[in-house]
Amino acid sequence: MKSHPNSPAPIYNSFAELFERGFTIDWVTTSFIGFTHLICLLGTPLAYYFAPPGFWQVMLSWTLGHMFFGCLSTTLYSHRLISHGAARVVRWPVHLLFGFIGQPMAAQGSVRRWAALHVIHHSVDRTGRHELDPYSATWFSSSWRNFLWSHVLTYLLFHPDTSEKDKAYEAKNSAPLVWQDKLYVPLLVGLNFILPLGLGIWLSGTLVGGLCLMTASICAFVLGQHNTWTVNSVTHMWGFIRGASSSAKNNYLWLGPLGEGNHHADHHDFARDYRNGFGLSGWLLDPTRYVILLLNGLGLVKGLHRASKKQEAEIIARRKLLQVRGRLQGALWEAWETRLETLKSDWLEATHQWEAFKAQRLQLRAMHLPQLELEKKLNALKAEVAIARRTMRARKQAFLDALYELRVTHQYA
Repeated sequence: MKSHPNSPAPIYNSFAELFERGFTIDWVTTSFIGFTHLICLLGTPLAYYFAPPGFWQVMLSWTLGHMFFGCLSTTLYSHRLISHGAARVVRWPVHLLFGFIGQPMAAQGSVRRWAALHVIHHSVDRTGRHELDPYSATWFSSSWRNFLWSHVLTYLLFHPDTSEKDKAYEAKNSAPLVWQDKLYVPLLVGLNFILPLGLGIWLSGTLVGGLCLMTASICAFVLGQHNTWTVNSVTHMWGFIRGASSSAKNNYLWLGPLGEGNHHADHHDFARDYRNGFGLSGWLLDPTRYVILLLNGLGLVKGLHRASKKQEAEIIARRKLLQVRGRLQGALWEAWETRLETLKSDWLEATHQWEAFKAQRLQLRAMHLPQLELEKKLNALKAEVAIARRTMRARKQAFLDALYELRVTHQYA
């Protein structure tokens, strides 16, 4: 694998060096992950073979439904709402459904612990201290070690204590998170083992049916775990986006899990956004945002955060300039830098002006003016909005045209 130009230097050459730095094996988690993976791989074929007649359909439906709900709970609740605070207000029904039921069914640790580690993971983009990133895909000198570490091995070890991890954990101290953290183990056992076992016995009338449905449940959260883990590994190691300045190296058009793998570089550049990506493909390939919008419509979450158009434009422009600067050096870059920075500033200023006019329109509608006066003011403002939109698009195109001219002039891809 060719390393990304922004990737930091490796810290370790082998896994053995981890133990010299204070890492120790978490035997409870290692045993749980190893045992459940073994059941998933070996027990699933046996469960389908010995299942009561016609019960395989129940097992398959349970696996798919369980996996979907677990993945949705992780991405929607633990990730966007809790780790990144994508909404200012989260009501108790959301905590109960996705935190006390869905996240234990995902079997990825308590919400409080999950969110704290994820906050540390993102802080690397700001501080550059990638030695703190628990899921880092840059610690080792070889790609296969980085993949194994970021995908699964990181969960099997106790990491050395750090003040950053302690602060991140203590910061997630709301009542729902504290209680979910305390009740996580009984919830994990009850929802993933006891519930499907009892339900399977009730539906089939046999202990075999109960064991088969419990196996289907284990298979569900194992598949869901790997779905989440690929975001930590794959999207931080391989991709096609150039000029990314964060630890995420791509904008794969991929749903796993339920949109987090898609536009992952966008997410790292503006993590608080309730959406996972910018543009049309960000809308089409992010089903989690639709669920958040539904919860918002029902009043269960309030105050959604999102990047403004100016912030989106700034991120996109920065990436393109970083890409160019990586190909042009010295006086050649200096000859173009002033022009490109000026065109970028013009684009951002026009975008800000367009958003300002749109905000004025919303303010007018909220003022409860007489109908005739309101229509008059809105019509006058409508023309301003249209002009601002055309100006914004023209300045964006001027910036992109300059980049194209630069690429053609100096003949690079």
